[in-house]
Amino acid sequence: MDRTRTALREMAREDPELAARLIIQTLPAAASRIRAPLRYQLTVGDMGTWLVVVDDDGARVQPGMDGDVDFALSTDPAGLAELAAGASPLRLMLGGRVRIRGKRRRAIRLRAMSSANGLSMADALAGGAQLDPDAVYRSLAYMIDPDWTRGHTFAIAYELTGDGGGKWFVQVDDGNRVRVTTEPPEGQVAATTRVSVDTFKRLVSGEISPAQSMREQLADIEGEIYPTVLVGRWIERAQGRDDDELEREGRQRDIQSRRAGSWGGSGNGARPTEVDSAPARTGDLMTYGDLYALWERQNWRAHEIDFSIDREQWVTTPREAQENTTWSLGSFYIGEERVTADLAPFLGAAPSGEVEAFLATQLVDEARHAVFFDRFGAEAMALEADDLRGRMLEVQSLMLPAWFDTFDNGLRDVANRIKARPDDLDLFVEGITVYHLVIEGVLATTGQRMILKYTEDHGLYPGFQKGFSLVEQDEHRHIAFGVRFLRDVVADDPGRHGATIERTVVELVPRAAHVFVPEYAASPREFVSYGYHSSFIYGYAYRKLKRRMGVLGLDCPPPEELMPGPIASAEEARDAGMPV
Repeated sequence: MDRTRTALREMAREDPELAARLIIQTLPAAASRIRAPLRYQLTVGDMGTWLVVVDDDGARVQPGMDGDVDFALSTDPAGLAELAAGASPLRLMLGGRVRIRGKRRRAIRLRAMSSANGLSMADALAGGAQLDPDAVYRSLAYMIDPDWTRGHTFAIAYELTGDGGGKWFVQVDDGNRVRVTTEPPEGQVAATTRVSVDTFKRLVSGEISPAQSMREQLADIEGEIYPTVLVGRWIERAQGRDDDELEREGRQRDIQSRRAGSWGGSGNGARPTEVDSAPARTGDLMTYGDLYALWERQNWRAHEIDFSIDREQWVTTPREAQENTTWSLGSFYIGEERVTADLAPFLGAAPSGEVEAFLATQLVDEARHAVFFDRFGAEAMALEADDLRGRMLEVQSLMLPAWFDTFDNGLRDVANRIKARPDDLDLFVEGITVYHLVIEGVLATTGQRMILKYTEDHGLYPGFQKGFSLVEQDEHRHIAFGVRFLRDVVADDPGRHGATIERTVVELVPRAAHVFVPEYAASPREFVSYGYHSSFIYGYAYRKLKRRMGVLGLDCPPPEELMPGPIASAEEARDAGMPV
């Protein structure tokens, strides 16, 4: 439903000058609906006079007067706003609100302009409008239906940089009219969105989407993303451009309601999981017994994670952003099920009882992780399929070739060879290198840290944050086991086992690192994912690998041999507030 007509009527009553400013700015687009040829002069109170020309070349509006016109129309700001909102020109003329001098019959053509209030901002810009950001932001107080804001109270800021820029604060107050000011409100601002004036125009025109502006680092959001997404959705709805998203949202809400409590989940977070943290250790690596005891202390329950807020945040997120998130999380969603299946041969090939005992705990962990991700996919993301395998196939369709190369030609291949030759220690060392050092130590560690930082910084998906932090905790324990095992075998036979580890790293890491590259990236050398430049992602992954190779007493190849693109230094990452 397009609220533009209603908004103009409210503005005409309460802030006629604001309404008139917007109408004058959209005159080129509105006048393009008039049958040519026509030349008329428009005077609006003390705001000024404009010449409007409609001919075969289109519609043009310029300030100033011209005696050679078909007619001259004068009114006050409120009268102009009422005309644009669909009020009868005859009634306004009889009431003295509108005066026309000249060829009055030609003025009848202006009726076509009253339908121009249905123009979206994108249509207006395409028609030659020069929208003033101040007028656009102030109009939100009238464009956003107060009913849409029920249950929401927050304040966000929009900051435009460059000529014509400024800063506006949008205050939402649970069912009351939205307030827009240039003065900071009392209390905390949930988020600040910064874009250039040029990017603002591209966003308003629909040339780029909000998700695309973030991918290309044209927009920066500091703070919580969810309130900003809500206001963006309301703006689209006000212009009648949110119908497809509303249909998607309704369908996903229906799926969410049917899926609540999957895998025995309470769904309400009544008993949040508490996990004992292990004391920090220094010096030597933990023993297999230490790692097993740590597993017992750190056990958690996937069915107790509360996704109630996550569900609401997800359904209000536009489809494009949902698809980007599904791709990012899909690597873990499908990956956890894959590593669960591929870990089983490792247990049968374990060279000692202690190693076998720890790997058994890891198998339980990986199954729990798969359940956690499936709960989020079923209950929050509202994936369409009705069972675990169906949902995995749904997400798997989004995975790119690098993912299949790493998990099929890398992990699954070595797992099958271990199953066929369980007494081959060299093969087992290769498998632990693939599984624990590369897939968990390079890919999972990096992806987890970047996704958690992004969701924490922007107040997104608190239930997912809780569960994913626990997944990360488990993965740290798995990696600690892998490093311990590999260090032990290297100490026993450096030449033999060290060579196996180094060969596996050199062969697999350059291919596996392409898993970080999103589909929209023009090149694997440089891209932005989750708002982070690829150099920070590659740098974090490389430093983790180099540090662990050092613990094993092995040299790590230089980053240009392992990473698809340049890496940021630890100092650069620190300065940018990125994980090191």
